[in-house]
Amino acid sequence: MFKLNLKIALRNLFKNKVYAAINIGGLALGLTAFVLLLLFVNHESNYDKWSPELKNVYQVREYHDFFTPDNKQYWQQINESRIAGVLKEKVPQFKYVTKASKGWGDGYSIKIDRNAPVIVKDIVDADSLFFKVFPYQFVNGDGLTALNAPHTIVLKQSIAIQLFGTDKVVGKQLKLVRWRSDEGNLMTVTGVVKDPSTSESLAFNAIIHTGEREKDPDQIGNSNYTGIYVKTEKKIDTNVLNRTLLNVYIDYKKALLKARGETFNDFYKAKSRKPGLKALPLSKVYSTPSFSENWLDKIKPIIALSIFLLIISVINFVNLATAQSVQRAKEVGVKKVLGAYKKQLVLQFLIESAIQTLTALFVTIILVELLLPSFSRHFDVQLSFWHSNHLLPIIAQLVGLFIFITFLAGFYPAIILAKYNPVKVLKGNYESGFSGMALRNGLVVLQFIIAVTFIIGIGVMYKQNNYMANKDLGFDRDKLINISTNYDTDDPFVESVKRIAGVKYVATTTQVMGNTFNTPREITYNNQKFDINTVTVTMDAFPALGVKLVSGRIFAKEYAQDTINTVVLNQSAANLLGKNVVGKTFNNGPGTSSFQIVGVIKDYNNESFEKAVLPTIYKVTHLGGSSNTNNLLVRFDNDHYQSAIKTIAAEWRKVYPDFPMMYTSVEDSFQKELKPSLRLMQIVVLFSIISVILSLLGLFALSTFMAKRRTKEIAIRKILGASNLELINMLNRSFLILVIIANLISWPIAFILTRKWLEGFAYRIDMPFWPFAIATITSIVIAVFTVSLQARKAAVNNPVDALKYE
Repeated sequence: MFKLNLKIALRNLFKNKVYAAINIGGLALGLTAFVLLLLFVNHESNYDKWSPELKNVYQVREYHDFFTPDNKQYWQQINESRIAGVLKEKVPQFKYVTKASKGWGDGYSIKIDRNAPVIVKDIVDADSLFFKVFPYQFVNGDGLTALNAPHTIVLKQSIAIQLFGTDKVVGKQLKLVRWRSDEGNLMTVTGVVKDPSTSESLAFNAIIHTGEREKDPDQIGNSNYTGIYVKTEKKIDTNVLNRTLLNVYIDYKKALLKARGETFNDFYKAKSRKPGLKALPLSKVYSTPSFSENWLDKIKPIIALSIFLLIISVINFVNLATAQSVQRAKEVGVKKVLGAYKKQLVLQFLIESAIQTLTALFVTIILVELLLPSFSRHFDVQLSFWHSNHLLPIIAQLVGLFIFITFLAGFYPAIILAKYNPVKVLKGNYESGFSGMALRNGLVVLQFIIAVTFIIGIGVMYKQNNYMANKDLGFDRDKLINISTNYDTDDPFVESVKRIAGVKYVATTTQVMGNTFNTPREITYNNQKFDINTVTVTMDAFPALGVKLVSGRIFAKEYAQDTINTVVLNQSAANLLGKNVVGKTFNNGPGTSSFQIVGVIKDYNNESFEKAVLPTIYKVTHLGGSSNTNNLLVRFDNDHYQSAIKTIAAEWRKVYPDFPMMYTSVEDSFQKELKPSLRLMQIVVLFSIISVILSLLGLFALSTFMAKRRTKEIAIRKILGASNLELINMLNRSFLILVIIANLISWPIAFILTRKWLEGFAYRIDMPFWPFAIATITSIVIAVFTVSLQARKAAVNNPVDALKYE
């Protein structure tokens, strides 16, 4: 029986090639989007799954406000280094405690023999216990002793091959240069570890042991922040553990603050802070970032779009299948007369559905292979299908998806086709066989709701992205580059850059797009205390940035006091303190000298548009010179500055031969901030086009079904004198009602979704009307055009053919 049903199913598919191609193609498009998303989710959810021993590894997080983007407390991945010693002493559940500091800046420079220096990112400085906590597999060397001595380095296998051409490098030496003027240290390679099969939250190319992680600051008033990881004998209840950690932390902070001459209550309660220390399982570290959304929250819109697209594909499948029911009615009638049972007919049609779904899956895999490189670049990940480490789970997921789609898309059409009344359909009366019209209409309405919502979403996203791209940032980002280096007084490199033709300004600041860090400060103004952000700048920083002055003046070399006790505020700070602040003074705290406000500048965006500009005070750095910002701003006086950059690079090599110069244009940094929103809009545009195409196919299927169902009615109307145009209008009318209903439903849905998306931006547009109008007009035009094509075909048929006796 199965073999016979298979033959019949294949014969029907080949007989209706166009129908089969549309059905399979539509389903394949929806499945492709879903499978790509499935690959991405598998990749992101498999962080830190490369060893079973990692289930006993935890990251320690401290709740503090050191170097936070908005000067508020967060559960941070860097902790005060003294905490590691406290944990070793006070928490017996921890077998090993290790400290590891992630690489900073743009990476370290590695120089091997006389080769040119190479920048290597993600070099982690750890103590000697690192490989007792993290169970990396050593290809060469001994994990128990690899980091025992200072000035040693353990390389990942991939980076060892990249640097040396082989992984047999134990005993070899390389020169590690941490910053431009660092003389460098010779590091001995003591081990090579295998690259893990899955991604790591503590990603590294090399682990170095400098000895600095073994010690804490000598002065009680100083702090050193580092990552802390612990390993236990067995998996433990983190809720119970974290209560213990909090008590240990509070006791430690009380003792530390007392030694510093402060009280616990003054430090925390007076400033509305909270003490906090907790252990987080390593498997949750990547999905719980300190400052940003986790990966799942970031792709929720993409997940929703993919599911909607899959739903549209399934709806389309159902509508096309039921649209073919007229042609299959007599087949069902004959089979029932010959004794076929309903369950046999259902099985036959499910087999047809399975064949189409399986074919669509094969097409999907081909499309996935073709689109995967672009998709990987789009999301900055390395995804693979056939070479994935989780191929078997992915195949299992696809098998489950195949079964789910087969039943979801095939069960309803199979039931409808199998319950035809054989007596009536063999007489040529199909009317009773075509129940469920309301459901089919509802499916078309649902398709258009999704399609119209997508179109509205495109319009709102385009408007917001256009607003951000053209928004006045408060500074001039053209002809401005940022070199990753510090600005030091009388630096020979800085002095040589100032003399290069085409260079207008050279300056630094701790607040520039692409590399910003904020320092909170409590000030007293008019006998009131304010928490405010402070930024250090050099004299030429404001002219280099091209900021706009609101009132007063900016820093200038002719005012000697500007290097001592004057400040400039941005508008947010001026509004916080009150109007007319120019000329007024404030204090940093009790016993400190006062600072005079000499000017107010317009707020300028230095971070993404999700964040509002902080109220900020700008001070000139010590004597207008030194500032450890890792920002060196260079403003050019014309658009043709590439030759000047080459000259700057040549000057850099003369002064710092062991450390390559790295720079970025501020325009590129700005575009990078826009990238997440643009990426989402591109996905929405692509999915919208696919959803509109699938909706058209669904509408085409239903209009075909309706035209065939009303064949005799159309014939009678023609005989009674109805024109072709009147018949086309008649058929269009019912579909226009469906499309208008879909628009009325989609408007509030689209409004809520787009408004929620806009709320994620500190600077956003008002909700526009035109995307809603365009979506409605587009959907109506598409519906009328599609239905009219099918309606005309039905209207021009000879009525005699429809009314003749069979």
